[in-house]
Amino acid sequence: MKKDSFPQRFLNLFRYDGRLDPILLGLCLLINIIVLINAIFQHPKIGYDVGQNLIYIQVLPDRLPSQNDTYEFFSPPLPYFLPSRFDILCEHYGSTRFSTYNGSEVSNVCRTYDGKFAQALNVLLSIGTTILLLMIAEQIKPGNRFFKISALMMLALLTVYYKTFSQVRGEPYVVFFIALSIYLINEILKTTTLDYRLILATGISLGLLVLSRQWGFFIFPAIFLLIIWIFIQDRQTGWLRARQFFLITLLSAITGGWFYIHLYLEYGTFSAFNIQQPAYPSAEETLTFFRQTELQNLKLFQEPVRPVFDHQSFFAIMYSETWGDYWGYFTFIKPGSAPDNIGNQALIAPYLGEVNLASVLPSLLLFTGFVFGIIQIFQPGKSPTSERTFLVFITLLALSTIFGYLWFIYRYFAQNNLVVKATYIIQFFIALLFLFSGFMEAVRKKSQWAYNLILIVLTLVFIHNLPAMITRYTMRLGF
Repeated sequence: MKKDSFPQRFLNLFRYDGRLDPILLGLCLLINIIVLINAIFQHPKIGYDVGQNLIYIQVLPDRLPSQNDTYEFFSPPLPYFLPSRFDILCEHYGSTRFSTYNGSEVSNVCRTYDGKFAQALNVLLSIGTTILLLMIAEQIKPGNRFFKISALMMLALLTVYYKTFSQVRGEPYVVFFIALSIYLINEILKTTTLDYRLILATGISLGLLVLSRQWGFFIFPAIFLLIIWIFIQDRQTGWLRARQFFLITLLSAITGGWFYIHLYLEYGTFSAFNIQQPAYPSAEETLTFFRQTELQNLKLFQEPVRPVFDHQSFFAIMYSETWGDYWGYFTFIKPGSAPDNIGNQALIAPYLGEVNLASVLPSLLLFTGFVFGIIQIFQPGKSPTSERTFLVFITLLALSTIFGYLWFIYRYFAQNNLVVKATYIIQFFIALLFLFSGFMEAVRKKSQWAYNLILIVLTLVFIHNLPAMITRYTMRLGF
């Protein structure tokens, strides 16, 4: 049988019953149009640690930045590489005013242009990510439009996705390479022999993932636990997967490990960070921070912006960061964040409270999908089909990400609660998309009417929350 050409395979992702599916295509376009709008209008000098990230870009043409250059010195260089090449061109052709920064000649004009270039790259990464999500969905449920629609519908609702892709950061690269790695790992899980081309591609993808941000390492405990799970189900297949992933891990270490060796040689640790000696909080502080939800007093739905929950509630900050803009880098304009700026807290904070309230349903659905995934792990006697194995892997990825991040929070929040950001665990939400879609398939098998009703309500939530997905930090503010 003749294989479809690449353009045909690409178009097939958007087809249902032989024709282009307008809902799938519309969702994909909608998500990336919002990302594009934010990339155009979001000021490139606004974002989490963005000033330090822009310095990293301008220093990188000369050397890997040190802690004397930027407190983002510990971040891997991949997200900064192409913008740094653009900076070279900008400084050669587009600027005549330079200053010396730790021995490097830099241009403040080019710093702004570098940021816009990085934001443009984020648009391409988002397009690639949505295509990969459809490819993964096709792997799991071939020809099933509903599984794809569920995944894209929930992605469209995640404000944190748009906020992350509007900023000059490494996390958009994490999202892209986590999606690519998931796709390749799922291909590996279908093989019955050592496919060295697939092993090579997966190893390189994982290496580039850890060269994007340290959060990428959270995928490795998930892979290790998956091998154990497979081994329990089928020893012969378990040994094959162990050999495959040993080679993949070795290749990923060769691809991405050099930067962490650099950190060790320079700073004495593979996990260098800009908080050198973490002060661990007391048990009482920890319990209060993780237990308090701000649901009982309804503060979560009233004014969910900084500093209302500072050092008080992990859940309230993360929830508000997922659906809104707690820290004020996207829609909540903090007073004094720009010249002669008084902020927009009085107008935006009550609306963001309404966004949090409207987002209760998608939050509950994501949580239900998470539980659905956990159930897939513990089903003795049930055959380990390719779909179930994938859902187990995705669940383990979600679990390893959230537990790893909670440990990170425990180490550092007592000194700086700015470490509590949903952007940092955006791969957790990418994993939840598929668990949610799996749960929705279970709903659809029981009742197509119930499935359609849930999607209609989620569409209404999207319409209500849409203004929270568009930046207010436009170029007009001036910096």
